[in-house]
Amino acid sequence: MGLALPQYGPALADARGLRKFASSSEEIGYDTLWCGDRLFTPVTPDTAYPGGDYRPYLERIARGAEPFTLVATAAAVTERVRFNFSTLNAPVHEPVQLARTLTTLDFLSDGRMNAGFGLSWMRDEYDAVGLSWAQRGRRLDDILDFLAKWWTTNPVSFESQAVSVPPTRVDLRPVQPGGPPIWLGGASAPAFARIGRRAVGWLGFDRVPQEFLAPLWEVARRAADDAGRDPQALQSAVRVNVDPGESPGEVAARVERVREAGADEVVVDYLFASSSVDETLDLALELMARQR
Repeated sequence: MGLALPQYGPALADARGLRKFASSSEEIGYDTLWCGDRLFTPVTPDTAYPGGDYRPYLERIARGAEPFTLVATAAAVTERVRFNFSTLNAPVHEPVQLARTLTTLDFLSDGRMNAGFGLSWMRDEYDAVGLSWAQRGRRLDDILDFLAKWWTTNPVSFESQAVSVPPTRVDLRPVQPGGPPIWLGGASAPAFARIGRRAVGWLGFDRVPQEFLAPLWEVARRAADDAGRDPQALQSAVRVNVDPGESPGEVAARVERVREAGADEVVVDYLFASSSVDETLDLALELMARQR
């Protein structure tokens, strides 16, 4: 079981509240803590929000914190929980800085980092940093190749369309051999093929229909087999975004449906349903009690 950190909205009140949330989540028994990634929040985005009406989303995430700093703060007050991102929009980040930051987080958390990547649904982010929206998949592949080099060789050298690094000493190594495990989001055949080739598993949402996902998982398994990987080892971490007014029993039922569908991890996000750390922790405590 995982929880989203209070990264957005009124629950992100102060540093003390964030630290309390992280340490209390660990004490309650949650296994992972998660962050999202949004460079900025346009009033009227060029691309449609896949979740439907953008206005409630805007009202909450306009007050949002940068994910790496949040994870570093949470890691400093915890000992057991792992951290992941759902998702880091990898292509809009400068690759060398992304590699350095994730390496540092893995080092300072004693190897408790995962790296969950996506492409972002918002074209505005690509336009703002001068990157091609059409080439976002190619850029993600380049970044994944580069991260593998950064985490497994020294000196590092790399040359691609997205990254150019001359032979470079990289003596700070990740605690985890090979670097933080890679997770990938997406809901298309190319995305699932990429998951099969090079990821631990898929980052998804509980309201994606199973009949839609079934053929995509076949794509992922074929790609894993073609790449010499074990298709049966692919995992899934599925997010449950709690709706305003949804009862603890209704949330628990959604979690159970996700488990029954075969998810390896459930990530519960109270972004839209809670306005404080204490309220979120109360809800998270009741949900955990229902799982036991």
